[in-house]
Amino acid sequence: MDTIAFLVAYITPYIAVAVFVGGLAYQVFQWWQSKPAAGHLSLYPRPHRRWGPFMEVLIETITLKMVFNALRISGSALPIVAGLVLHGALFLVLVHHLPVFVHLFAGEPVGWAVFGTIVGLLFLLLLSYALAHRMGGRRKLLSVPQDYLALFLLISIAVTGLHIHLLHALDLGELNRFFLGLASFQWQPAPQSAGPAFTWHFAFVQLLMVYFPFSKFIHMVGYVLAKMVAYS
Repeated sequence: MDTIAFLVAYITPYIAVAVFVGGLAYQVFQWWQSKPAAGHLSLYPRPHRRWGPFMEVLIETITLKMVFNALRISGSALPIVAGLVLHGALFLVLVHHLPVFVHLFAGEPVGWAVFGTIVGLLFLLLLSYALAHRMGGRRKLLSVPQDYLALFLLISIAVTGLHIHLLHALDLGELNRFFLGLASFQWQPAPQSAGPAFTWHFAFVQLLMVYFPFSKFIHMVGYVLAKMVAYS
């Protein structure tokens, strides 16, 4: 176990980052090199400024235009709303992890800890709903193993993260030094305050990073690129 913990803490993170960045770059390059459609696919009205397509995509994302369009034509609003809240909860989970990488405060304020607990539990609840929703009715027939793998990784990350958050007195300074040490190749001791679950949590995150560029998660990047092409 000590060997596995060492590999997860100090060796595989660099592999995960390399695959994540390289995989994203490869996918974008493949899209960029793909043969364009014969017809003109630009949306009306076409932006005139150089940054116009990017701003159009940004405004459409912020205003949730696609979500409201889907709500208007969908027979059931619950899955769409749950998916929207799930994406919002994921964003808040990432925000809550900022002190791990950036020194914001010495200790973890009570309010910040409560915020993390609420967001983490909400994230896990919505992931459980997504899994149950996928396993029901005709959606089960349309699902492929990769869909369940993605949910398994996210649920595993959420469960191990909540285990660390609720059962251990985290030392944010210790976590911050560990990750800064990884980034600067000046390794620091693995965070003992996070307990043994840290190895599992970190391992699942790295697996997700490796899987991300080759999974349906890539729609996050593909959506932006496709919209920018449509508005160009």
